Amino acid sequence: MKTLLSILLLTLSVANLLGQNNFPTTKAKDKSFPTNIQEGSFEELKKFDGEVVAFNGTIEKIENSRNNTPFYRLKISDSNYLWTVLMFKNETNKIGDKVRVVGYLRPAEPNETEKQYLDGKFMVIAFGLIDFENSNFLFLSGAAQQKKEWIEGKIPTAK
Repeated sequence: MKTLLSILLLTLSVANLLGQNNFPTTKAKDKSFPTNIQEGSFEELKKFDGEVVAFNGTIEKIENSRNNTPFYRLKISDSNYLWTVLMFKNETNKIGDKVRVVGYLRPAEPNETEKQYLDGKFMVIAFGLIDFENSNFLFLSGAAQQKKEWIEGKIPTAK
C-alpha cells in the first residue's frame, strides 16, 4: 500500500510539473466548492474512507512531504484535525491561514520520517486548495474534471 501511495503521489507530482492545461475555465457560482466533512470526528471520517472529501481547516503545522510538497496539519474543529498532503507546490499559505481542500481520504501510512508527526488514523491526499482570504486557488493540472465538478457545486468523483 505504501508503494502504491508513493507511486500515485510521484505520478501526480510529475503530471503537475508538466504544466497547466488549456481547458476552458468554469466560472464560480454561489454553490461552488461544497464540503462534505464538517467536524472531522473519527466516526465521520470512517464513512468517507477511500472517497473524495472536501473540508475547511486552519493550518496548524507544516511539514515537508516525501515528494517535497507541503504536508499540513489542518484543524477542522476544536478537537479534530487531518494531516493533508498537497500534490502540488504552495508557497503562499502559512500557519494560521484558513483554507478549503479537496482530495482523497486515506488511512495514514507514514514512512519512518512521517512517523514523527503523522499521528492520526486518516490523512488526505489533496488535489485542490482554496484560500478565500488570500485569493489563492490551486489545483493539480491532471485533475481538470474534478476541478470542474467542484466549481459546479458537486463533490468531485474519484475517477
